[in-house]
Amino acid sequence: MYNDIHIALDALMQRKNQTYGIDHFRKLLKSMGNPQDQLQTIHIGGTNGKGSTTNYTRSILQEAGFRVGTFTSPHLIVHNDRIRINNVPIADDIFLNYINQTYPLWDEHHLSMFEIDMLISILYFLDAGVDYVIYEVGLGGRLDATNVINPEICAITNIGLDHQGILGDTIAAIAHEKAGIIKEGVQLVTTIQDREALDVMINTVHDHHGKLKQLCIPRYKRVDKSYYFEHENVAYTLTNQGSYQVGNAALAASIVRFIIPELAADVFQRGVRLASWAGRFEEVLPNVYVDGAHNEMGIDRLVQSAEILPRPHVAVFAALKDKEYGNMVHQLTEAFDTVIVTEFDFFRAARAKELAENQNVQTMTPYTQAIDTALENQGTGSIIVTGSLYFISEAREYLMKKVKE
Repeated sequence: MYNDIHIALDALMQRKNQTYGIDHFRKLLKSMGNPQDQLQTIHIGGTNGKGSTTNYTRSILQEAGFRVGTFTSPHLIVHNDRIRINNVPIADDIFLNYINQTYPLWDEHHLSMFEIDMLISILYFLDAGVDYVIYEVGLGGRLDATNVINPEICAITNIGLDHQGILGDTIAAIAHEKAGIIKEGVQLVTTIQDREALDVMINTVHDHHGKLKQLCIPRYKRVDKSYYFEHENVAYTLTNQGSYQVGNAALAASIVRFIIPELAADVFQRGVRLASWAGRFEEVLPNVYVDGAHNEMGIDRLVQSAEILPRPHVAVFAALKDKEYGNMVHQLTEAFDTVIVTEFDFFRAARAKELAENQNVQTMTPYTQAIDTALENQGTGSIIVTGSLYFISEAREYLMKKVKE
């Protein structure tokens, strides 16, 4: 039993990356009467954009007057951020109570950090009596701890080459893992455009006697820092967000439209307009953005989004060593005027000299110096701090301190 939330979270974090498969977690939930089945849930997976789609879906439902739980990962600021109601993180004292309540089960059922978080979210959302819960897939889908739910609808944003050491090294293999969230008779809605990945979804939905709706990502018009688009006869405006969010917002709107067909257009419009997501093309200082683009698809979308920003464009980049960082750095050097590669203190982080190898970049450590140098030379241009979400979390905190200065 723990009396301090920080000590409790340290113990919880010690169980990170432990996994014994999803079956033991299912057995635990079954012994508890499958409490997850008492929740009305939405399941959202994909390679990129699933967190943003979760947030847009939450915002629309919240604007409609519902109490909405969300479960997302990884956290950007504090661990509590993973479990929210109406975008408010679970309070320390409540989190501590659930940690103590579930603690006797941790070793007995070989629970990982992610599974404990998932279990606590289920209990918390049930006790709070929320109307809907949106679960963002952590990794893959088929074997992810969130895959114990039986959702009203599931959504998959896109399929790209990421986590290849775990999910497979082809689009088809990764799509198979992502498609594992598709349940019997449940609607799948997706913005997948890749034919190979889409075929996997079509076959999986057919095998599960469900229905599939593929969305075409709406065309948009850009004026200054705003994007205007139409989707399902509703006109939307996105301001100061990445262009890639057009597809995520449209997907979220279709999810909610499926659940509540009669919802008024202005609810959708407000929900999309008011949604914001820390670390996703987020402006933290004038023309200084942080964006968790941590794979090739993410970098490609970041480059597209940077079109709204004044030049010159400077990128400060750090990545994990198990990513295809060479391709990502090359993408940045092709699109941005200056690229500074750096590093941060994390056991999975790539060293700056590794990121810089055979690349036309500047190398600067620690990352605080890289950011400070970019700021000192910003002039009328723009700075984008990007890469690993773990890096973005630290860099964002450092930049936010400058906001208060």
